[in-house]
Amino acid sequence: MDNLIRLSSMTQAMRARDILKKHGIKSKVTRIQPSRDRGSCSYGLKIDNRLYEAVDILRNNNIKVSGRALGDLF
Repeated sequence: MDNLIRLSSMTQAMRARDILKKHGIKSKVTRIQPSRDRGSCSYGLKIDNRLYEAVDILRNNNIKVSGRALGDLF
């Protein structure tokens, strides 16, 4: 099951991927289609597990997380 972390840009997504890799969390940068409430496309990371830990790690490293979803919610 893939979980999703939404980020504001490709640069932030790549930076976040590198930070998570240092913490042993594998992730893949992906483009996220626009939603009605967000307007434009954004980027995110797909990860298999450890979603909440990953979000905490990113926030502690000054990466703004725009949203997150468990695999069964998207």
